Amino acid sequence: MGPGSYPPRCASKCGKCTPCRPVHVPVPPGTPVTSEYYPEAWRCKCGNRLYVP
Repeated sequence: MGPGSYPPRCASKCGKCTPCRPVHVPVPPGTPVTSEYYPEAWRCKCGNRLYVP
């Protein structure tokens, strides 16, 4: 699968926007990430917007 995790369930994570789907996104270098270990993270995506699951 992905970098050590499974995709999140994105149901109701994107507000009223549909379809809301899990995607891998890169974590930019230098970004303070306290809960992200890998250089990629799961996010929920709808249209061109990303949501934290």
